[in-house]
Amino acid sequence: MAVRLSREQFDALVEDAIAQIPGKFRARMQNLVVSVEDWGPSRDLLGLFEEDQGPQRIRIFQRAHEEMARTEKELRRIVTDTVWHEVGHYFGLDERQVHAIEDRRERLRGLRALRKR
Repeated sequence: MAVRLSREQFDALVEDAIAQIPGKFRARMQNLVVSVEDWGPSRDLLGLFEEDQGPQRIRIFQRAHEEMARTEKELRRIVTDTVWHEVGHYFGLDERQVHAIEDRRERLRGLRALRKR
């Protein structure tokens, strides 16, 4: 079953995800707009980084996230992962590089879960 949030609640998840990015990287995020929209160009697209004239932009697609998540906790994790993914593109990483970093984050997440047991 999909999780549904108000736009304000979803915006807060995106803001929390941005706040989790280490400060040394957040400080370098200049000329960047992060926006939330209902859907992207395809229904399974979670986020999109765009480089055009003017500010660079990250678009996060709320409904696609909600359709994927079964719980609010899972939704929070998926939003965080998407924001980090798109920020990686902002810093010039290609898909292969972003996926390598995501794999490392996932391994660290697993180690943290083991320590809590």
